[in-house]
Amino acid sequence: MLGTAGSGKTTFTANFSRWLNGNFLIKSCPVNLDPGASSLPYEPSYDIRDIISVEDLMRRENLGPNGAIVRAADLIVDRSEDIVESLTSLDCDTLIIDTPGQMEIFAFRPTGRALCERLSRGMRLLSIYLGDYDPKRDLEDLLSSAFLAKILELKLGVKVIPVLNKSDLWGGRDFSDVWEAVLRGEMSVLEGRNGVYADALQDLLKAISSFRSPIRVIPISAKYFQGFGEVFDSLNEAWCSCGDMT
Repeated sequence: MLGTAGSGKTTFTANFSRWLNGNFLIKSCPVNLDPGASSLPYEPSYDIRDIISVEDLMRRENLGPNGAIVRAADLIVDRSEDIVESLTSLDCDTLIIDTPGQMEIFAFRPTGRALCERLSRGMRLLSIYLGDYDPKRDLEDLLSSAFLAKILELKLGVKVIPVLNKSDLWGGRDFSDVWEAVLRGEMSVLEGRNGVYADALQDLLKAISSFRSPIRVIPISAKYFQGFGEVFDSLNEAWCSCGDMT
């Protein structure tokens, strides 16, 4: 589970795991890899805080919150073999791995790549990139979030399924088509927009269009369990390579 702070990763992890366990003969286990989590709405089958805790690092090494998070990320890399061994030994059919709230720690430092490479050796691995959109925010916020989904796919070397959360706030509209247009590098999403920022986004769209891949964006509400069936179908399509991801 990847996504920016506040996108709903932890809520999705908790509720999607419950949904899987309640609807299928699947033993789904939530995993917490956020060393800075203060509380969780699920009982983790594995909790990184048992061995690496931001709170402990702040106290023991006299670090501030940001410094402790960076230090924790480095320690996760150092202990990645032990962490992956613990995860692969869990008695579970499916692991839902909740990553740090500060996505850049997992995605743009060695942490995420190291864990993804090691996990891929022992299990089928996919990433769900969870974005969120509130119609009160600017469209540019939605566009920027969509770019991150493609960047993460390139950075981590793992197929990313883009999921747009908080559809319960959209008032009956569907904004997932905007995300799809961005991921496909379509310029139409910027029609009528001018200025330096619009020009920069246009350049980024051109870059994305050069390595676009067939994809669809799934709208969900993690809070209300909406769209989970489509997420489940997309996971199976990606794993068996027998579905139409467009």
